[in-house]
Amino acid sequence: MTSEMREKYNKYWGEGNKINMLVYLAVIFDPRCKMSFLDFGVNLFFPNIANDIMKMIDKDLHCLFNEYSSNAGKIELFEGRSSSSTNLCNLMEIDQPEMKSELDRYLGEDEEVNNSSSFDLLLWWKMNSPRFPILTQMARDVIAIPISTVVSESTFSTGGRVLDSFRSSLTPLMVEALVYIQDWLRKSNDAINLEDYVDELQTMEDDLSKIPEDQEGNILSISL
Repeated sequence: MTSEMREKYNKYWGEGNKINMLVYLAVIFDPRCKMSFLDFGVNLFFPNIANDIMKMIDKDLHCLFNEYSSNAGKIELFEGRSSSSTNLCNLMEIDQPEMKSELDRYLGEDEEVNNSSSFDLLLWWKMNSPRFPILTQMARDVIAIPISTVVSESTFSTGGRVLDSFRSSLTPLMVEALVYIQDWLRKSNDAINLEDYVDELQTMEDDLSKIPEDQEGNILSISL
């Protein structure tokens, strides 16, 4: 059991340089963690390649920031200034280092001290959006990405974890029946292959499709 769990863990988390980069970036966009907490975790779990991972994270973070910066309107960055100062000449003077200062300023500030379980991460970014307009857009997109830890195949099988053409072609009614059966089987210690019941389920599905017509006929015969 332990070896199987270890194998599954290594499949998704064993190689730190192959983990989805968004997992790392989500930690950075938590003002309670930022780079310091991420650096600690990476060195703890991947000490041999920690430096390479952190360099890769820093590079991707700045590339993503540059992408968002290029898409953001330059006028929005200076909307607090008077109209006389926001002329074309001033806008053309904006250079890349100045645009990067927002990211550097966020990373340079102390981490937020709030260990409450009710801490609202998205609300924090909303409140601080005037200071970090571009980073707020990045945080909103990165944090909102859903991440599932459930293997999709586990819904349909108590044994193998491979989806084939058979499972991919199931009708909605058949899928619903399999989900209910799988839920019942989880309460049992016996490992049963759901495919053994497919013929029976198919017969039940065919019978169910005929029930409305039969019921209508029975009602008419009774009324007569």
